[in-house]
Amino acid sequence: MDADNLPAMLSLPTDLQQGIEQALATVPTVKWIREAQALSERYRGSRLAGRKPLATGDAQVLGYAALILPATYAQLVGAMHATATQVPEWHPQTMLDLGSGPGTALWAALSQWPTLQSLTAWEREPAFIALGQQLAGGSTIPAIRETHWKQADITHTVPSVAYDLVVLGHVLNELDSTMRQTVITNAWQVTKGILLIVEPGTFDTFAVVRTARDALINQGAHTIAPCVHNTPCPLQNDWCHFPQRLKRPPFQRRARGAPSEWEDSKFSYAAMARFQPPQSTWGRIIREATSNKAYAETTVCTSTEIMRYRALKRHREAFKQVKKLRWGMLLDEPLI
Repeated sequence: MDADNLPAMLSLPTDLQQGIEQALATVPTVKWIREAQALSERYRGSRLAGRKPLATGDAQVLGYAALILPATYAQLVGAMHATATQVPEWHPQTMLDLGSGPGTALWAALSQWPTLQSLTAWEREPAFIALGQQLAGGSTIPAIRETHWKQADITHTVPSVAYDLVVLGHVLNELDSTMRQTVITNAWQVTKGILLIVEPGTFDTFAVVRTARDALINQGAHTIAPCVHNTPCPLQNDWCHFPQRLKRPPFQRRARGAPSEWEDSKFSYAAMARFQPPQSTWGRIIREATSNKAYAETTVCTSTEIMRYRALKRHREAFKQVKKLRWGMLLDEPLI
C-alpha cells in the first residue's frame, strides 16, 4: 500500500496564507467578499468551454485567492502526492506550470518534490501574474521566489524548452475540444518526465481528464496514477475522483460564508510519464468504503477491471479490512 505521509487534513503553507491575507488587506473586506461570492456563482454555473476567463482584473483575482485557491492547492497536493508515491525515486528539478493562475501549483509541487530548483509559470491574465509574483516573493523557498513568470496564451504559444514536470491544473476544462488537444500535445512535447493534469472532481471534468489521458496514451505516454493500468478507462456512467481534506483558512470561510473549518476538496487527475512506472500495483480504491449491519463494500480499479468488493459482516476479518480501506489507497495484492 502507498506510504501515508500526507496529513489527513492539509493546511495552506504559512507563508502562502500570510501572503494572501496581506493581499486581501489592501482592499476593504466587503469588496473581496463580494467578488468571491460573484466568482462562486460563475464557478458553479455551466463551464462552457470558450467562455470568458473565470477571473480578470485585480478585484476578481483577489476573490479567486480568497475562495478558490485553497481548495485548488489541496487538489493539486493530493494528485501530486499520489504521483510521487508511485515514483519515489523520481526527483524532478525543473517545472513548467501552464495556465498558472496565481501559481498555486508551484507551492503544491515544492511540498512533494523539494528537489525542484527551476520553476516557470505561464499565465495569460496580468492580474494573476501580479498576485502570483507578490505571493511568491513572500515564500521561504528560494525556488518559488525565483519563479520565471511569462505572460502567454497557452493555446497559441508553445514552450521552446522541455521540463521534468509539466502541470495543467484547472486549465483544460476552460477550453473547447480543439484547443484542449492542442494544449495537451504541446504540453506533452515539452515534458521530459511527467505531465500532470488536475481538474475538479465532477462528472464533466472527469470526462475531460479521461479524454486527455487517452490522447496521451496514443502518443506513447505511460500512466503513473491514478490508474494501475495503461489501457482505456473501463468506467461506464461513472467518474473517477478523489478527496483531499483541507483546513479552511479564515478568509476562505468568510468568502464562502461557511462555518465549517474544513472541506473535502474533490479532484480528478492523470499523471502521464515518458517512462514506465518502476513498480506494478494490483489496484486502487476509487470509492469511499461503506458499511451497514450486513456487509461492508468498496470499489477497486484493478489492472484488468473495475470490481465492487463486498465482505459480509459474519466474515469478521474481511469485514474489518474493507471498513478500514481509504478512498484513493493503493493495494499491492487482491483483498482476502
